Amino acid sequence: MGLDETLAEAHNNLAFSLRLQGTHNFARSLQHYNRALELKPDLARAYMYRGVLFTQMGDLARARADHERLLQLDQALAARLERVMTGTDGHGTYDGLAGAYD
Repeated sequence: MGLDETLAEAHNNLAFSLRLQGTHNFARSLQHYNRALELKPDLARAYMYRGVLFTQMGDLARARADHERLLQLDQALAARLERVMTGTDGHGTYDGLAGAYD
Protein backbone atom coordinates (compact mmCIF):
# COMPACT_ATOMS: atom_id res chain seq x y z
CA MET A 1 0.00 0.00 0.00
CA GLY A 2 1.58 3.27 -1.09
CA LEU A 3 1.10 6.95 -0.50
CA ASP A 4 -0.93 8.85 -3.08
CA GLU A 5 1.61 11.59 -3.85
CA THR A 6 -1.14 13.97 -5.01
CA LEU A 7 -3.38 13.70 -1.95
CA ALA A 8 -2.65 16.44 0.59
CA GLU A 9 -4.50 14.64 3.36
CA ALA A 10 -2.29 11.56 2.91
CA HIS A 11 0.83 13.67 3.38
CA ASN A 12 -0.74 15.36 6.40
CA ASN A 13 -1.61 12.01 7.98
CA LEU A 14 1.84 10.58 7.33
CA ALA A 15 3.46 13.70 8.80
CA PHE A 16 1.28 13.36 11.89
CA SER A 17 2.31 9.71 12.34
CA LEU A 18 5.99 10.49 11.84
CA ARG A 19 5.83 13.29 14.42
CA LEU A 20 4.40 10.89 16.98
CA GLN A 21 7.29 8.49 16.46
CA GLY A 22 9.72 10.95 17.99
CA THR A 23 12.29 13.63 17.34
CA HIS A 24 14.29 11.44 14.96
CA ASN A 25 11.39 11.75 12.49
CA PHE A 26 10.71 15.48 12.85
CA ALA A 27 12.54 16.41 9.62
CA ARG A 28 10.59 13.84 7.60
CA SER A 29 7.37 14.93 9.28
CA LEU A 30 8.05 18.54 8.30
CA GLN A 31 8.67 17.52 4.69
CA HIS A 32 5.26 15.88 4.50
CA TYR A 33 3.44 18.78 6.20
CA ASN A 34 5.09 21.11 3.68
CA ARG A 35 4.06 18.87 0.78
CA ALA A 36 0.49 18.71 2.07
CA LEU A 37 0.35 22.49 2.12
CA GLU A 38 1.88 22.76 -1.36
CA LEU A 39 -0.91 20.53 -2.64
CA LYS A 40 -3.69 22.15 -0.62
CA PRO A 41 -2.74 25.58 0.78
CA ASP A 42 -5.97 25.86 2.78
CA LEU A 43 -5.59 22.56 4.69
CA ALA A 44 -6.11 23.94 8.20
CA ARG A 45 -5.17 20.76 10.06
CA ALA A 46 -1.76 20.74 8.37
CA TYR A 47 -1.10 24.26 9.67
CA MET A 48 -2.30 23.23 13.13
CA TYR A 49 -0.12 20.15 13.41
CA ARG A 50 2.88 21.72 11.68
CA GLY A 51 2.60 24.50 14.25
CA VAL A 52 2.64 21.87 17.00
CA LEU A 53 5.72 20.32 15.37
CA PHE A 54 7.46 23.71 15.21
CA THR A 55 6.62 24.21 18.88
CA GLN A 56 8.10 20.82 19.73
CA MET A 57 11.20 21.77 17.73
CA GLY A 58 11.49 25.05 19.66
CA ASP A 59 10.85 27.17 16.55
CA LEU A 60 8.18 29.49 17.89
CA ALA A 61 8.63 32.02 15.08
CA ARG A 62 7.48 29.49 12.50
CA ALA A 63 4.77 28.20 14.85
CA ARG A 64 3.46 31.77 15.10
CA ALA A 65 3.49 32.12 11.31
CA ASP A 66 1.36 28.97 11.02
CA HIS A 67 -0.91 30.35 13.74
CA GLU A 68 -1.37 33.58 11.76
CA ARG A 69 -2.40 31.63 8.66
CA LEU A 70 -4.64 29.39 10.72
CA LEU A 71 -6.49 32.43 12.07
CA GLN A 72 -7.72 33.00 8.51
CA LEU A 73 -8.76 29.38 8.00
CA ASP A 74 -10.14 27.97 11.26
CA GLN A 75 -10.54 29.99 14.45
CA ALA A 76 -11.02 26.92 16.67
CA LEU A 77 -7.83 25.24 15.46
CA ALA A 78 -5.98 28.55 15.78
CA ALA A 79 -7.07 28.75 19.41
CA ARG A 80 -5.83 25.19 20.03
CA LEU A 81 -2.46 25.96 18.48
CA GLU A 82 -2.17 29.15 20.51
CA ARG A 83 -2.75 27.17 23.70
CA VAL A 84 -0.03 24.71 22.69
CA MET A 85 2.41 27.53 21.91
CA THR A 86 1.74 29.37 25.17
CA GLY A 87 1.47 26.33 27.42
CA THR A 88 -2.04 27.18 28.58
CA ASP A 89 -3.88 24.07 27.52
CA GLY A 90 -4.29 22.59 30.98
CA HIS A 91 -1.63 19.91 30.67
CA GLY A 92 0.84 21.70 32.93
CA THR A 93 4.00 21.44 30.86
CA TYR A 94 5.08 22.21 27.34
CA ASP A 95 5.94 18.56 26.70
CA GLY A 96 2.51 17.50 27.85
CA LEU A 97 0.87 20.02 25.58
CA ALA A 98 2.68 18.98 22.46
CA GLY A 99 2.05 15.34 23.27
CA ALA A 100 -1.63 16.05 23.76
CA TYR A 101 -2.04 16.69 20.06
CA ASP A 102 -1.27 13.20 18.96
